[in-house]
Amino acid sequence: MSRPVVLIVLSLAAGIIVSDSLFYQKYEIPMWLGVAAWGFCFVVALGAYALWRREFRSRVGHYVFPALVALFFAAVGFAHYAAYAKEVRTAWAAMDHPPVNHGNPDEFDYVRWRWIQGVGDETSAMGRLRKKALEIRALLVGHYAAAGMDSEAQAIIVASTLGDRSQLTLETRDLYSAAGASHLLALSGLHLSVIVGLFLMLLNGRLRLSRWRPVVAMLVILFVWAYVFIAGLPTSLVRASLMMSVFLLGSLLNRDAQSMHWLVLTALVMLLVRPVSLFDVGAQLSFAAVAGILVLHHRFVRWFRSRCRRQAYWLERHYLLWPLSLFSVSLSAQVFTLPLVAYYFHHIPLYAPFLSIIVIPLTTVTIYGAVILLAVGVIPFCGFLTPLLGRALSALVAVELAVMRFTVGLPGAVIEDFWSRKAVPQVVVYNNWRCPALHVIADPSRSWLLMPEPDSMEVGMRYIASSFWKKRLTEPPRTLTGQQSLAIGGFKAVMLHGEEESLVAGQHVDNKIGVDVLWLTRGFEGARLQALSAVYAPTLVVLDASLPRWQREALRSEANMFGWEVYDIAERGALRAGLIE
Repeated sequence: MSRPVVLIVLSLAAGIIVSDSLFYQKYEIPMWLGVAAWGFCFVVALGAYALWRREFRSRVGHYVFPALVALFFAAVGFAHYAAYAKEVRTAWAAMDHPPVNHGNPDEFDYVRWRWIQGVGDETSAMGRLRKKALEIRALLVGHYAAAGMDSEAQAIIVASTLGDRSQLTLETRDLYSAAGASHLLALSGLHLSVIVGLFLMLLNGRLRLSRWRPVVAMLVILFVWAYVFIAGLPTSLVRASLMMSVFLLGSLLNRDAQSMHWLVLTALVMLLVRPVSLFDVGAQLSFAAVAGILVLHHRFVRWFRSRCRRQAYWLERHYLLWPLSLFSVSLSAQVFTLPLVAYYFHHIPLYAPFLSIIVIPLTTVTIYGAVILLAVGVIPFCGFLTPLLGRALSALVAVELAVMRFTVGLPGAVIEDFWSRKAVPQVVVYNNWRCPALHVIADPSRSWLLMPEPDSMEVGMRYIASSFWKKRLTEPPRTLTGQQSLAIGGFKAVMLHGEEESLVAGQHVDNKIGVDVLWLTRGFEGARLQALSAVYAPTLVVLDASLPRWQREALRSEANMFGWEVYDIAERGALRAGLIE
């Protein structure tokens, strides 16, 4: 079974990749293309059927038939993704504010994320179902809030049991990321396994191994999807539930030994349902982790039990085999996910396998405690247990955070500079209307910020500092206070804002001041540029995103009259240009 399914999955993925390279914000999708693609699939299918009926057993058929199958599914992937792309583009065209990126360095690609998430229609049956699920989740979050936990513990427990990460702070997210434990904050196969394990504990062991095994498996599947619904149908949990359901169905067919085959079959189902899942980072990491566990962990267990029988027997007898098993599982998953983590997140947490020996059992106990807390909330005469459980859960989360902070603080805990990503000399005008800033970077250790409102930097530049400065600069930038101009080497910039700029603009000079960037930002009251033309000779006029739309349009129109090149941050995103040395 594995080879045909692998061929189908690879062909389907190839078609999806080609379609994405053409239709993701590049070319329009003509109507005839979808019809032609599906028509091509039909013709190829007829050819494959005819070959199978007549010449499949011949040498020619032995090679041509798989090629036709691959071609058919590649065409299916191409057409399916093209239809998906057309649906998303149509929905975005109807929006008043379609998704856009700000264009700031190293920022999160919001447009690509929204593209992968697809179109959510609240009027559809799925949309109404999701809305109802979120309402139920909100009620459960209220039960957590009534337990009196501290805010950080409550945010982590809500995220790890109900999938709501809106309460998490940036510091908490960064800590889990540096420790290689981000998967503990996103509902995934680990959380699902813990919940299902609790459900199976309630069933009799003999019942699970008897002739009622198919009934038990179906009950587990129903329980899994009920939990997915209660958690608000998050994408990561739906993916993990689909994977677990396929594996459970495989167990019903007594095909437990074919785990890798069922993993490939799960990938096939996901791509047929949502072709864009191929580009979902969470899906890629999930499949890589499961593949690593199936390939490496089971081989290691078999090797250890056969080569180290005495040690394995002693560890198992003293209930000490589980730490080794947890380490093996975590290391196996990390080996297969390492390239993806390095590519997408640019860091490698080295101590994650060792850390899992502590944090996974803590997370398991925390999840069980959270489930008990929810149960106590609906059982009469048990309300007095709610604050006790809340304090206990807060203590467990505090221990987990302390362990992670200690681990992250160890030497060599995280490798971040495994290839050079330091900032090159450049000028950046950020697309950040809350906190306008012009950043001149001479080298990673020397850079300057020109800002009209430097007091707002700590909050307004927080995201840029964590995503760009922390990774690309060795020293934080120097903020220039009380200055309206900046000259570094051969680069000159002037910032105009507020009433004082009107006085400057009203002056007359014999020789115009040549500047590379004339930056007009929030507070600039000169509705016209005629006065500025008598003082400045700018190479580029930059209209900041903090200016209102009507003012940017008026300034852009007048600048064109003077022959000045204009860059509108709000329309074109952040400005990034090489520094003139």
